[in-house]
Amino acid sequence: MALQWGYKRAFLRCLLLFVVGVVLQCVVGDFDNGFLRYPWGLILAVNYLYLLILLHFQRDKWRWVNRLSDHYASVSALGSMVLITIIFGLTRQDTSTEGVVGLLGFSRMTSSWPFNLLLFYFTTTIGLSVVDDLHHWRQRKLAAMMSHVAVFVVLTCGMFGSADKMRITVNAHLERPVAEGVDANGVSHALPFAITLKEFVMEEYPPKLYLLDTCSETSSQEFLSVDDASVEGEIEGWYLKVERMYDMAGRMPESSEWRDMLHTGAAPAVYLSATNSATGESYVGWVSCGSHIFEPSYLFLGERYAIAMPRRDAKRYLSRVDVEQMSGERARFDIEVNHPARIGAWRIYQVGYDTARGRWSSVSVLECVKDGWYSAINIALWLMLAAGVVMFITAGGRSLVRRGAAEPKEKLSNSKDKEVKL
Repeated sequence: MALQWGYKRAFLRCLLLFVVGVVLQCVVGDFDNGFLRYPWGLILAVNYLYLLILLHFQRDKWRWVNRLSDHYASVSALGSMVLITIIFGLTRQDTSTEGVVGLLGFSRMTSSWPFNLLLFYFTTTIGLSVVDDLHHWRQRKLAAMMSHVAVFVVLTCGMFGSADKMRITVNAHLERPVAEGVDANGVSHALPFAITLKEFVMEEYPPKLYLLDTCSETSSQEFLSVDDASVEGEIEGWYLKVERMYDMAGRMPESSEWRDMLHTGAAPAVYLSATNSATGESYVGWVSCGSHIFEPSYLFLGERYAIAMPRRDAKRYLSRVDVEQMSGERARFDIEVNHPARIGAWRIYQVGYDTARGRWSSVSVLECVKDGWYSAINIALWLMLAAGVVMFITAGGRSLVRRGAAEPKEKLSNSKDKEVKL
């Protein structure tokens, strides 16, 4: 089925914007949003809203304004944004400028001219629709109007507030207050508060045993998860039986014997037997992943194979920190992944730790993010949720004014006319 001319023209407009963006990307380089820093971002956002309102009331004089707000433009802009987002999603995002991908800016989505031009166009089409909805709110469906407003606010804040977002990485050490960090460019920034790491807590998955090929330095796809000391199973023809297990163990220098030990750097260790199901060969010994203090142990099965235990995977980890603000106010937070601490306009996220020490890490890597537009975005997201509730309750959303209320009078008058004619 061929596209209508309206859709063709709308998609050609998006293609033209993409081509212009590619040319700007090749000639000018990355899009620099530094000019949007406060207060210029807010000033431009206000003028942008005023311009959208002005265009709406001049749409009868300027036909091209109607083309920016009709359903052809909306569908084409949305489709183009989905397509370019998929392209960026399938492209590794880094700072590389090498190759065609790097030259076109596909490896740097937020600083790519094609993406920003199409995003601005998409936001403009939604903005004109929002102004039209608010101007004719009596004839609009409440849920649809709320959704349009919410999406428009999120996109507008994301564009004009992008330069105001600060991301500062902080390495917090145990019992050592830190009040500064570095951004992605390595520039140091002072924070309006001091962070003191009081405790780092990590929960780990049970240790796993793999069959290691020492010649090719590859491990088996199968593994044996050691939950307790009674675990047994078979890995690629070797029958493994755990006889002893220590969740926290250590060993003396020049000794292969692991002992139960509650000490910094203690590591999981298992004593097991390995029997070849085909030949009947049997081996016994200790296996441990080791730590930053203790060397790992392997159970060698002849000259080629060995049983190995890699470092345990982190199941959950958090940082217990004290935050002291400039006013002297102190607060304690448990910060973990996807559960940040909130200090005014700042959010403190857990992003890493000392992987060499693992559960014994004395350093927690935190990211302090400041977004002055966060409150507006948060309100818009709640508005979008409310729109979904309204849509569910009204089964698709009804207009604010019941237009059908006038229909009975019209039908009554028509019936009277027919009676007179008869």
